[in-house]
Amino acid sequence: MKNIFRSVLFVGLMLCLLCSAVYASVPYRPVPDNSSLSDVFDAIKVGGRYEPTRVRLITANDEAWYSRWKMIEEARDTIDCTYYIVDKDIFGQAFIGLLLKKARLGVKIRLMIDGRVYRMPYMSKMPDKIEELAAFPNVQIKLYNSVSKSLLSAFTDFKKIVASNHDKIIICDGLTTIIGGRNIGADYFAQNGENDIVYNDADVLMQGEHVAKQLKAAFDDEWNYLKNSVVKADAVNFKDQLAKVDLAYRVMSRYMQGRGLFDPTKLNLSKDLEKALVEMNKEITLFKGISSYAAFDLFRGERQKPVKILDKHSYVGPLNGITPTILKMIEACRSEVIMQNPYLVITTEVEAALKRAAQRGVKIVFHTNSAESTDSLFPQAFLMNDWERMLTDMPTARLFVAPSQNERLHAKIFVFDGLVTIVGSYNMDPLSEQVNSEVVAAIHDKPFAQMTRNRIFNLMKKNIIEYRLERDSEGRIVKRVGPEDHVKSETVKKMNRLRKLQWLRPLI
Repeated sequence: MKNIFRSVLFVGLMLCLLCSAVYASVPYRPVPDNSSLSDVFDAIKVGGRYEPTRVRLITANDEAWYSRWKMIEEARDTIDCTYYIVDKDIFGQAFIGLLLKKARLGVKIRLMIDGRVYRMPYMSKMPDKIEELAAFPNVQIKLYNSVSKSLLSAFTDFKKIVASNHDKIIICDGLTTIIGGRNIGADYFAQNGENDIVYNDADVLMQGEHVAKQLKAAFDDEWNYLKNSVVKADAVNFKDQLAKVDLAYRVMSRYMQGRGLFDPTKLNLSKDLEKALVEMNKEITLFKGISSYAAFDLFRGERQKPVKILDKHSYVGPLNGITPTILKMIEACRSEVIMQNPYLVITTEVEAALKRAAQRGVKIVFHTNSAESTDSLFPQAFLMNDWERMLTDMPTARLFVAPSQNERLHAKIFVFDGLVTIVGSYNMDPLSEQVNSEVVAAIHDKPFAQMTRNRIFNLMKKNIIEYRLERDSEGRIVKRVGPEDHVKSETVKKMNRLRKLQWLRPLI
């Protein structure tokens, strides 16, 4: 997913560097030595009357799809959703088809998609379908930070063009919400072997008016940005695109309920729709892991927990409630920091905070991708520069990487002292910290944190490589286990070329 953003970013990079420095340090002051994680959590300010929220961690890809589907199916009044990508595959088309069904029932819908991705191959032919959905009077659709509206910024500050909305939010009826790392597409909901790309990801499903109001405020902040474009219905339609997304919805709904496929020969369809049905049937049968929806419940006895939403504007806005809070939580940790993240390009302030934690004896666990599992080589190239220094300067740290595409990681999870958990869209890199809009949930609950910790370590048990430095009694390195020991030689050569581009680091 990141290679999309970086391809756009690189075009104007030199102009960006001429105009201004990209990286700006995050306003941050270390917490007092006696501050606890509870103190840091309590200090997070949220609007309205605070109340605990029902929370469920979603890591299984099929349950992640079922959750989104059921939330929207059960919505009666409003649906607000924002996604970086709504893919052109059966999942993306069925998702638009489901919104179409709710629009016909009179539900008010607001959908926002990032303006840089809308015309890219990920969403080929989807704009026509989305534009037809926009024809409904109760449907509003926007493109975040539209390139056409911000083009003039190239001459003053290129960062304003590339600032993306990386949030992934669904809010139904002001009550049920989901956020996390997943976009809408097969990459995020398929099982290994069912799709070319399959991510290990994480979401939090929540039920409660207080959190829903916080997420609505985060959604509204980005929705109201003046450089957004309103998606309008086509004046003339030569093909009925809504018929196709409606068909995709019906194919998906039937298959998920375990009822198999529609027979194209027994339906009164046009030749165009019959052809589309044949293609949809062929595609959906690849995903054998999503046929037990009928037995799925959104919640299974999960109790209410203290939850607060941390929001961050993209570069075009002033708010950053995420990075300073993560820094403060690292400072407050006394036993363990776990960072599970697909892109590990830590910034100077984060590295400094982790060094101080290591000096206090805090165990640090990094779980990230390797060059063999990632969807972008740039972060891995910079990790090649960093990993030995990190393990040297943080002697309590351990660094684990996913060794192949079967373990490809996309989850963004932090666990602090087995007490506070953060889950959302925020990557541990300068791009999330400074350029993109992000949103996460902070959950202050020991059982939830312990469960999340166990899931991370259980995932790591399946297949993992640890980068490590072995030293003799005098502290000299006698053995290294790093990228060169398991990554293909051609890939290592590529990374060695990329890692020299240090001036790119603020954009990775």
